[in-house]
Amino acid sequence: MTGSVLAALATGSVALAATPVSGFISGQIVSVKGTSFVVKNSFGTVGDSTVSLTGSSLLVKQSSATRSDLKTGVCVTATGQKATSGTVDALRITIAPAVKGKCASGFFGHRGSYPHSGTGSTGSPPANFTGFGNFGFAAGEITAVKGDTLTIHGQNGTTTATLTSATNILAMQKVTSSAIAVNECASVRGTSADNGVTVKATNVNLSEPGQTGCNHGFPSHT
Repeated sequence: MTGSVLAALATGSVALAATPVSGFISGQIVSVKGTSFVVKNSFGTVGDSTVSLTGSSLLVKQSSATRSDLKTGVCVTATGQKATSGTVDALRITIAPAVKGKCASGFFGHRGSYPHSGTGSTGSPPANFTGFGNFGFAAGEITAVKGDTLTIHGQNGTTTATLTSATNILAMQKVTSSAIAVNECASVRGTSADNGVTVKATNVNLSEPGQTGCNHGFPSHT
């Protein structure tokens, strides 16, 4: 009886450990083979993540945009340094098309939370399959533009973002898998059953590396 129970518990633990969870990986693409590619992960403890695409994977690539593109009604994500007032001193503003008439609430529609598979609740990410955090962030629709300040309303409320001469303004456009290339930067949202070693991508955001490689736009905090 005891042995059977322990065996059942052990089997259940293995099954639980293999349950896919949602999360993010981000870094530079080091190899491409067919519809899969390897990302040298900039976050977490996994060195390389092998990403596979499916027929439903959404791929977008960033291109340059200007301040004139930042208008009311436009969907944006702002990242940078968070001021004590809560304002985001934006290092990067990314323009994205609305999804089903609405602006996404963050990176690929998430704010770094990790829903457990089969539930609607969120929890802590696995040790190696990590999300973004500890930096200034705002995502949603631009509801006002006044000088260098954008008012951004999203799922989690309203935030202001301040532009400077150093703010990098980008726009996302849909692309096909042929746009994936070695040395490009990739931010990937997907599911993994092995803490990010292998990832099935639902969304892939491609961009060219900056002066600091693929870490641009995500400032470190000390």
